[in-house]
Amino acid sequence: MVEAAVAALSLAAKAPPPGRFLAVDANRHRVTITLVASYDGTNGGFNFDGYSRELMWTVPRGWTVRVLCENRGPLRHSCAVVRRGSTKPAFRGATTPQPRIGLEAGHTARFAFRARRTGVYRFASLVPGQEAARMWDVLKIVRRGRPSVVDLRAK
Repeated sequence: MVEAAVAALSLAAKAPPPGRFLAVDANRHRVTITLVASYDGTNGGFNFDGYSRELMWTVPRGWTVRVLCENRGPLRHSCAVVRRGSTKPAFRGATTPQPRIGLEAGHTARFAFRARRTGVYRFASLVPGQEAARMWDVLKIVRRGRPSVVDLRAK
């Protein structure tokens, strides 16, 4: 009985499949990525979609990236695309408003940008201390291919 309860709790704490947060419109060369800040209690609530530095999003160069950033947590969180160690958006328009202040609990913001340069970036919350708390995931802009998202722990 106790073993069943422990197993049920561990399943309940499992992050959802990452593909549910990615929508691809191949005809328009556009992706929509949903980042739910503080999706659950993983990493003390410092996570996107229930993952903390464990997702890698891949988008081909030239595609439009639309981001829906929803804050489900009690603290302020933001969403931005940055290079590691930087608080400056890596692409024009690639951040929620006032990213160092963040969205209030229960609020949502959208932004979009064109993935013009290949490279490795981060989706991060720029509220002070949150990126250092591992509230980020990897964004790879590649020369060609199909958009995808993978759980890096599954590799």
